[in-house]
Amino acid sequence: MSTVLTTPQYHVELIDGREVEKPLPKKLHAMCQTFLIEELNRAFQRQYRALSELNVLTGELTPEGRREYTVPDVTVVAPGMRYEEGDLAEPPIWAVEILSPGQTIADLFVRAERLLKLGCPLAWVIWPEKRKTWEYRPGDLVEKSDALLGELPDGTEVRVGLTDMWEDMARWS
Repeated sequence: MSTVLTTPQYHVELIDGREVEKPLPKKLHAMCQTFLIEELNRAFQRQYRALSELNVLTGELTPEGRREYTVPDVTVVAPGMRYEEGDLAEPPIWAVEILSPGQTIADLFVRAERLLKLGCPLAWVIWPEKRKTWEYRPGDLVEKSDALLGELPDGTEVRVGLTDMWEDMARWS
């Protein structure tokens, strides 16, 4: 039997010309991420897809000519979107950033801002431990306490109830 050794690229981002390790999710992060992916995919009725930890190319090149990328916790995509070697090569429909141990909330807003500058129209930012959430659009940041809302390209509005999310996380804690 042979073994192939490769350099793992999971939870590494290429930002500003350097590889940046992305913190591994812990319990609350994973529960929040799972809840959102399940709820979003149910709401999308197979017209769109919420994906976990997908590399999103930013369009920037390192001095060595490598494409830079970021890895949102959840990325919403549509059929027919363009990929390069498995990485999303255009702005996502929207993205979600969830606080992990080792990150600050400011880190998440920087990450969300990077996605908005890329052309992503919406980023949800979630701090599970504090039960705080924000909707972040270009020029507009709103803290939310009842539901997160997102609009799809076809005009459909998607709503995720925060009470439902917090209750689901408490049930499994």
